[in-house]
Amino acid sequence: MLFADLALSRRLERAEGHACAQFAGATRRLFPDSGAEWTECAGAYAVFDGIDSLVTQTFGLGIFEEMRGAALDLLCARQYRPIEVSNVMYRPVEKPATEERGNIRVRVIGPEEAQLWTNVSARGWTHEHPQFLEFLEKTGAIASAREQSPCFLAELDGQPGAAGALCRDDGVALFGGSRGGQQFSAQCRA
Repeated sequence: MLFADLALSRRLERAEGHACAQFAGATRRLFPDSGAEWTECAGAYAVFDGIDSLVTQTFGLGIFEEMRGAALDLLCARQYRPIEVSNVMYRPVEKPATEERGNIRVRVIGPEEAQLWTNVSARGWTHEHPQFLEFLEKTGAIASAREQSPCFLAELDGQPGAAGALCRDDGVALFGGSRGGQQFSAQCRA
């Protein structure tokens, strides 16, 4: 098992915050009246993407700078409250062994395929929870509009069957996706 030192912990937290800041930026572009925004406070990202958004949170609070009263007061004044401490799993990225994939093709989508990607992604994430379809369709549309975060489709015999996304920051890659009713995400570092 690999353990992260402070420098790697900062890179992992920064990458997660960067991905969520990109999400808030895409929300703001798609829905200008949303109020979506992000800022840095005490070295951490503070992201607002709506009251009920999973992206509305801070990343790296306390690992970039020592927490001082002014920073805590600023966050508390904006209704940020500590509710969890997360464990992050990561692994180094290796070059995969070359293997025959048969009739499976994985490719980066073009902007004109954002709706297709959103539909495939939402279908995978809602396989066991169809009540979240509307939420995940909106989330997918925003995720596919993020800058510098390529979205992928995997196709079997030309038919889309899985969706994935990648966000990179400072040598850390965040992978996420869904397929056939299963969800997965991972953080990897180069």
